[in-house]
Parts: sequence; structure tokens; C-alpha cells
Amino acid sequence: MTSKTSHPYEEPFLILLIAVAVIGLFWLFFAFIPAILFAILIATATYPFYKRLTKSPILSTEVSALIAVTAVLSLVILPITYLFIEGGRIGIEVFNQVQAWMISQPQSLGEQVSQLIALLPLPDTWQVRLEQWVINDLPSLTAKMQGIMVHLAGSLFSGITSFITFVAISLFSLFFFYRDGEQFSQRIKNLSPLSNYLDGFIMRRFADLSTVLTISVLGIAILQGVVFGVLMYLLNLPALFLGIAFAIASFIPIVGGLLVWLPVVVYFLLIDQPLYAMITAIYSAVLIGVVIDNFLRPLMIHRLALFRGNHASDKSILSHTWLTMLSTFAGLIHFGVMGLIFGPMLAAMAITIFDVYEHKHRHQLDYS
Repeated sequence: MTSKTSHPYEEPFLILLIAVAVIGLFWLFFAFIPAILFAILIATATYPFYKRLTKSPILSTEVSALIAVTAVLSLVILPITYLFIEGGRIGIEVFNQVQAWMISQPQSLGEQVSQLIALLPLPDTWQVRLEQWVINDLPSLTAKMQGIMVHLAGSLFSGITSFITFVAISLFSLFFFYRDGEQFSQRIKNLSPLSNYLDGFIMRRFADLSTVLTISVLGIAILQGVVFGVLMYLLNLPALFLGIAFAIASFIPIVGGLLVWLPVVVYFLLIDQPLYAMITAIYSAVLIGVVIDNFLRPLMIHRLALFRGNHASDKSILSHTWLTMLSTFAGLIHFGVMGLIFGPMLAAMAITIFDVYEHKHRHQLDYS
């Protein structure tokens, strides 16, 4: 008597246990999923660099993995960390100054509100009523503004704490993905119900997309940050801080850089420097926005795709503006800042799965 006859429910029950195990692991590591996905993406894109290190006779796999992690830390993590620290420091200084000013000069605040209302194109009677209403409610408005600022300060502290945790989990996972990456891949192939050929097809496509997406996004971001930082240095503004901020904002295609250079233009207008404002706007919109973002970005994606040996359809996934924009903003909603990379990556991988289905059933599909 066979095992299947003796235990007719063994296979369905085993599948149920596997489903429960997957759901349990997903629930257990849910908070770490963005960090793990980021580590997988970076490890896949930079794995050839790690493999070159392992070919050295004086470097063990552990030392090679540690060097690769240190390189990622220096090129990716440290600039973002600097931006968080410097942004937090500036935010705390502004918070303290505004709070001290609001407490020590309530009369001055009321006078400035009156002057602002006087500039509005309203009848005199309306201006008087509006001024009386604002001045009467000024103490409560001040208290509300202080409460908002305290809430923002708490959110900033919580964000920094979450970022530190994210970095720690990512780097920790990245080390093991480097060192044990081949064993992980082989384990997935063994457990997958797909043929090894299709498993390899998906993994190769994932590696290609990871490399093209990561290098193109980081390369363009670094280039835009450097170019914008040079301008800020020439205009006597904090070049390093604004350059890094521009580089990170440029992860959002088309509109990302606008979030940084537009406030700079407004700042120059407020301090009565219209020439600097015009130079910043033209320089950022034309050189960075048009030339680098709209010409160099697709060109880099095309070159990287050819370097990886991809077909034309592979690069078109990442160079399609509509898909990139929607997947980027959707990634922001679901994953926060890291969704800038995860969104396009998940969209591209979904299309890859469709390609796998088409490849497997190409003889049965109707192409007429």
C-alpha cells in the first residue's frame, strides 16, 4: 500500500502548513520588510562587485562581504544620514528660535499681523473686523502653533529613530545576502514548483532590473546633487546640505528637484535677490530638469540595459514615464521614502512575471 493511499490528506495538509508558515513569517517580520527588500535590491545590483572581491586570495568571503557593506554604507547610507542629522539640527534651531520669539514678542506678532491684513485688498470695515478677530484669538493661535511645532519635533525624532533601525537591519541583512546569496538562490530554486529554467529566467531578469534601476537612479541622483550643489556653492548657500537634499529628491522623476530648487528661488526673492532667483530657476529647470533628467536618465538606462544584455522590452519597463511616475508615487504611499525605489522595482517585476508567462505559453497564445 502506497504512502498516498495511507495518507490521502498529507499533501493538502503540508501545503496548508507551508501557507501558515509563510503568513507567520510575514507577520513576524512585517516591520522589517522595507529594510529587507532594500538589502535584497542593493545586494543583487552590487553582487558582481562582491564576487570580484572574493577572487582576491587574501580576502575571505566574510571580509569581502564586510568591504562591500562598507562601500554601500559610504556611498548610500552616510549621505542620507548626514541629511537627516543636518536637517534635524536646523529644524531644532528654527523651532527654538520661533518658540522664543513667539513667547517674548506677542505684541510684535500682533503688529505684524495687522500690517499683513492692511495689505489685503479688502474694504476697511472688513479689515478692521478681521484684525479684531485675529488679535482676540492670537493667544489661542499661538498656543496651537506651539503645539504643532512640538508635534513636528516629535515626528522628526521618531523618523530619525526609524531610520536608524532601518539602516541597522539593512546592513545586517546585506552582509548575509552577500555571503550566502548563492545558497539562498539555490534554495529558492529547489523549493520553487517552477522549472529551474524559469526560476533562472526570473532571477536573471530581477538581477538585470535591479542593476539598471539602482545604478541609474543613484547615478542620476548623484549627478544632479553635485550639479545643484556647485550652483549653491557659487551663490553662498549650504552646498553640501542642499546638494544631498536635491539628490534624494531627484529619486522622484520630473517633479522631485522642484521640491528643493523652488524654495531656494522663493528664498532669493524674499531677500531681494531676483537675479539669483532667476539663475537658480533657469539652471535647475533647464540644465538639471531637462538635460539630465529627460535626456541623460533614459540614455543611462538604455546603456545599462545593453551592458546587461537585455532586450529592448527590458529597458522600456524602466524608461516608461507613465509607469515610473505612478509606481514611484504608489511606492511612496506604501513604503515611505524607500518606495522611490521599491515602487518602480515591483512594477517592473510584475511585468517580468507576465513576460515569463508569455515565454512559457508562447506557442499557445494568439498573436494574430
